[in-house]
Amino acid sequence: KNGKAFLKELILKKDSRLTKFLVAFDSDGAQDPKHLDLINKLIEEEAEKLYDSLFDGCSLEHGKTVSKAERQQKGLSTQKSLIYGEVEFHSFAKVLRKIGPKPGTVFYDLGSGTGKAVFVARFLHDFAECKGIEVLEGLSNAAQTVQERFEDGEYRQFLSVSSPGDVSLLQGSILTEDWSDGDIVFANSTCFDDDLMDEMGKRGEALKPGTFFVTFTKGLTSPHFEIMERKRYKMSWGPATVYIHRRLNLDGTAVNSEPLKDVPDDDSFDEDNDDESSDDDDDDDDDDDDDEDDDDDDDDDESEDSEEALEDLD
Repeated sequence: KNGKAFLKELILKKDSRLTKFLVAFDSDGAQDPKHLDLINKLIEEEAEKLYDSLFDGCSLEHGKTVSKAERQQKGLSTQKSLIYGEVEFHSFAKVLRKIGPKPGTVFYDLGSGTGKAVFVARFLHDFAECKGIEVLEGLSNAAQTVQERFEDGEYRQFLSVSSPGDVSLLQGSILTEDWSDGDIVFANSTCFDDDLMDEMGKRGEALKPGTFFVTFTKGLTSPHFEIMERKRYKMSWGPATVYIHRRLNLDGTAVNSEPLKDVPDDDSFDEDNDDESSDDDDDDDDDDDDDEDDDDDDDDDESEDSEEALEDLD
């Protein structure tokens, strides 16, 4: 994990946060699980500073302006699937930490905008390559500028990776580009319409068993994925349900692999509207159909609320 390089910097700077951690660690003992969470928070805070430096001049407002101008120019204003929104750094970092990406794997962001989610993944994990696909030319050009800064700057020195740590940001459609080599695939799908969700799910069936597919607000409709967890997180436009899916085996059985990592709740979660994970749902198999209908209604309401929030901010 790239965290080694960030921890090295903290040690060299004699950062007071690290000193406080070591005192608590010595007092409480190595087995206290809160220490691992504290170390991860320190790493994420340092990574966010690098991330903010990289995206200086490419803010959320800039992305929204670029997106809206191109959509208006090309007569695409009515296509809600193209409305711009960004991940919140710490919320998305927690989602990735729950999955626990293995070194040398491939990350994709489908509809990558200016590249925000791609670089959260790049700075925090030892991916062989982090790739983004964006259909709008303006956003793709903005992402390319960010990528050039990444390549020309001193950012790579913080990547303690076993592979080159490459970033690839392409202009194209997620329905025509090939992303079947992904190990973790993400789509900020809050405003995706039903047809796009269906088609994206079908294309996702080409992914290998065990691949994780993360979506926002709406889950995949393909029966070839299981929902590992659904939970509300804070994002740039407000709370959104994050669905963590995993590709089933070709015979439809679940992949026999490690469960999601246990990550403590904090203020990146929307506690008032927290959804239960699929593990909790499995314990309630005896619930009647009315409860399931209520859950579906809640999901529909949340989807409409999230879409309206993004439209209001567009």
